[in-house]
Amino acid sequence: MSIEYYYRPERPARRWRVASWPRLILFILTIILAVTALVLLFLNLFQAGRYKPDDIDSEHLSIYFELEEETGVPWHYLAAVDLAEKVPPEEISKERSGKIALHLAWIEDINQLPSMLAEYNDDRSFIRQVRKEIEALSDLRAIYDDKVFPLDVNDEYSYEDGYGDARTYGGERSHEGIDLMADTGLPIRSVCDGVIEKAGWNELGGYRLGIRGKDNIYYYYAHLSRYEGNPEEGDKVTKGQIIGYVGDTGYGPEGTTGQFEPHLHFGMYYGKNNSLTPFNPYPFLKAWESGT
Repeated sequence: MSIEYYYRPERPARRWRVASWPRLILFILTIILAVTALVLLFLNLFQAGRYKPDDIDSEHLSIYFELEEETGVPWHYLAAVDLAEKVPPEEISKERSGKIALHLAWIEDINQLPSMLAEYNDDRSFIRQVRKEIEALSDLRAIYDDKVFPLDVNDEYSYEDGYGDARTYGGERSHEGIDLMADTGLPIRSVCDGVIEKAGWNELGGYRLGIRGKDNIYYYYAHLSRYEGNPEEGDKVTKGQIIGYVGDTGYGPEGTTGQFEPHLHFGMYYGKNNSLTPFNPYPFLKAWESGT
């Protein structure tokens, strides 16, 4: 009996056709874009429930901040109760919040809310909503906490709430900050840890600094007579660090002075550099001043 052997040729290795590579690249790019879109959507949804700095009226913030100083009750508990109850703006007052503060005296933990608010409102859905509002106020709490006043409180200065006042230089506009009137040369401090995003001359602000804090707020210091050292974009600063000195620079080409009384223009903004939104620094300044 003879045995026959058959030759079976090996199957050639599969090769990607040149036309397949563009499809593969397109597929990978599509996946990357889809994942990026989902991440951005998640971040937007995560932050959508949080209050922005200008969502709460500055006068109401002043009430809450003052009551924290006077009663020791954290301001965000008082604000959260008003928000949970959807109190009309015209009914928010220091008297009303002061009465709520009596129920929350000595509160140390959010888990104490049910027992401490029981006499005021023991409805479970109300307590749950207060908890949600406290979480929604977290960004504002980050702005409020761990700051110092931009001037030494032992120095001579004065300021009032001039946010939103009319300004005409460079066209009709509103004032996007608070002016702290002081003598030329008075040291200016960074209110927080942060990174310098803007330095140098600005026609309106003169010699100015823009510092991004860890709370993601852009802090603007303008009309400086001079800087402390040679600050550059990207430099880190620490809370309380001397960054410059009060002056009267601005409203013209570089070196212009004498167009107004010396002062520090202090502004606060949220958002990115190309879409900064101002909000009123006054209640925060008052709180930092009393806490410094």
